[in-house]
Amino acid sequence: MLGRLVEKMMRGNKASSDDEGYLSRYLDVICPQYAAQYNEVMHDKPADAEIDALDVLANMLMSEMGISNGYGAAARAYLSILIENEHLPVRAHLSANELNALRELLFCYFNGAGDVNEKGSQVLGLIEQKFSHGDFSQARILLQIFETNNETRLNNERNLYYEEMIMRLDSMGSRAKSLPESLTSFDPVHHSDDATVLQVLNDCEACAGASFYLFLRDPDELTAWQQALSSLDEQVQQYLLDYIPVVRWRKVGSITSEDLRSQLGRHMTFEMLRRHVQQKIRMCYFILLASGSTGHEWFIFAFTEWSRKHFNVDVRDLFPFIHRSGIVDNICLQEILDMATDRFFGPAMNSLSIHPETLEKAYISALEFIAATDFSQVPPGNYNLGDFLLDVILDFDYQDPLLAYRTHAIM
Repeated sequence: MLGRLVEKMMRGNKASSDDEGYLSRYLDVICPQYAAQYNEVMHDKPADAEIDALDVLANMLMSEMGISNGYGAAARAYLSILIENEHLPVRAHLSANELNALRELLFCYFNGAGDVNEKGSQVLGLIEQKFSHGDFSQARILLQIFETNNETRLNNERNLYYEEMIMRLDSMGSRAKSLPESLTSFDPVHHSDDATVLQVLNDCEACAGASFYLFLRDPDELTAWQQALSSLDEQVQQYLLDYIPVVRWRKVGSITSEDLRSQLGRHMTFEMLRRHVQQKIRMCYFILLASGSTGHEWFIFAFTEWSRKHFNVDVRDLFPFIHRSGIVDNICLQEILDMATDRFFGPAMNSLSIHPETLEKAYISALEFIAATDFSQVPPGNYNLGDFLLDVILDFDYQDPLLAYRTHAIM
């Protein structure tokens, strides 16, 4: 009954303070102990046995969590769930109780226990709850647990997509409290030091519930793991460092050991550009599919011009490909988006480079955009700060600035 998430980790593929994640607190304890434990396992293994470094980590994690019945495949599957969960903003994580329900289902399955159906029903109840509350990232993690046929998987993904896009476009503004002087008088051209910017962003959260995030590793955590693994084979080191410490959405300001501009530079990876492009494709495709007027039809024309100008893409080829792949070929939407991004946008994306001067100008312009925002109209939520910079670098023309927030929300 267990599905793609377990299979993905069994194959060994990449997944890709007050902000401390649930998994990170355990990894911090394991970090200095890992190399010795790995060497011990390698020393004791049978001559013909193959040892996966992530299996060692998963078993250590179960021990650290005090879980006595989860080793081998069960531990590896649960580690996969924890990593997926850790990618999310902390306040969007599955709770400890919800993770325990998933763990009990996994272990029942792997241990051949008889109450798999009962545990599965509990998790299905959680999925319904996440759908109704708009917790779509959590719902995706939960859905991956279940083995389904392709038709069911397609329906689940389409339902997630439609519900998420409806929430993006229909969510009400915060009706924010009166904005403090730090925001109304903010002049990023002359005052963009970290302390001033953080005060403004903190006030956005306090007054309107709008929090800004970057997708990062903590540099101190990374240094600790690099040092802890330095005695191991280089391939083992690189393999583990592809997963840990976990890169995740961190609230701007939660990393205090590095200035904001350096963090923005680390955030601006190819994967973040890829995500940015796909978010715009998802938004445009939904507006195209909508019956009747949405009030956002201008986005179709803006996206058409943007795609042509920066990526030499004709959307008259792009969207028929997406629609045909989903309706005729029955391919899941995320797989279609990956194919479409590579095929249509990939060549230009691969040649794009962002120079420090360009990033600095985009940073100031994005802060000006935020400072000019009427936050009473912005839905409370978590927003990708890097997307606002990419909007400047790739000069996307928003007739309605509010749609930028709706597009860049992390859901």
